[in-house]
Amino acid sequence: MRSNVRKIFDELYQKIEIMYRIYQTRKDAKHIVKAMGPVSAKLHEKYKTEVVPFWQKYNIKPSEYWFRLFSADGVNTDPRYIPEDLWYGSILPYYSNMFFRRPYEDKCMHHVLFPKLKRPRTIVKRIACQYYTDNLEFLTEEEAFSLCKNEEAFILKPSVDSGTGRLIQFYDSSLNDERELKEMLVSMGSNFIVQEIVRQHPILASLHEASLNTVRILSFFFEGEVYILSAIVRMGAGNQRVDNVSSGGMQCGINMDGTCHKLACTKKRDWVTSHPDGAVFENIKIPSFEQIVGIVKEEHIKIPHFRLIGWDFSVDINGEPIFIEYNVCPGANQMTCGPTFGELTEKVLNDVFVNRSLAGSQN
Repeated sequence: MRSNVRKIFDELYQKIEIMYRIYQTRKDAKHIVKAMGPVSAKLHEKYKTEVVPFWQKYNIKPSEYWFRLFSADGVNTDPRYIPEDLWYGSILPYYSNMFFRRPYEDKCMHHVLFPKLKRPRTIVKRIACQYYTDNLEFLTEEEAFSLCKNEEAFILKPSVDSGTGRLIQFYDSSLNDERELKEMLVSMGSNFIVQEIVRQHPILASLHEASLNTVRILSFFFEGEVYILSAIVRMGAGNQRVDNVSSGGMQCGINMDGTCHKLACTKKRDWVTSHPDGAVFENIKIPSFEQIVGIVKEEHIKIPHFRLIGWDFSVDINGEPIFIEYNVCPGANQMTCGPTFGELTEKVLNDVFVNRSLAGSQN
């Protein structure tokens, strides 16, 4: 149990972080909506007659621009959409203990948290300035460098405080010499992981061959059951080697039978039926999708500190799911998949804003 003084400082830190997230999400949303043009009279009427009454029972009046943002045609909307300032400001902090986020998300600890899952082969790890093998066997700096030097190619990723493809680097022995390899290792800092480059399934590669394309599953551990709220496939574009939408990639919704939606979108909210490289989204069926869903349901119940998780998987050339990482502060997937909680929405909002059943779960 935390002392009262420590609890006060913890809550102050969390409040500051939440305020920043709220500010940033509002800023980003307004920027996108501005480029989308003015709110139509019909959408404005729906906002007044449907959205405002829906949220009134929770003493909340969400801003209209959120419902313009998530309206696919600029006319129709759904009051069950979760405004992102509420998602990051109220819902995620309620359902997930953000004080545990950094250690739980540490990619160097995935072998401990998820020992049964197949992951990309790890070459070396660096944890708090110390090098290790995947199973935490001690390595000197020279030994770690030697292991890396013996590889033809690999990816270097921050193991904590990562996301959106930030700070990821790629090594290729045919392009990089030993001096450049040393510079890469030094530039990654104190906490990172070095892994093989996964040979992905041909169907995923057909979306964009240069990037490792991943399936993002948003799961919700609620009232003793794991719900799959939504699923998307993320892919790179152009010369990008990462699949993040923020880096210029695209995302497409996935139906629960593994087939993709007809339309995919970009960061700028442009909707397209095919990838610039030629793949037609509605013709794509994600391999091993049901298996990935089964893994997520089995693993999520083991991490009750985080009730909302975004899981990233790829599928290797043999059709086996490959666990890449998980995110305990995920996006809501609403742009491509509709209202996050669907039929659970009112039950969830009652829990968050009225009943508060998990109010004591974070001590």
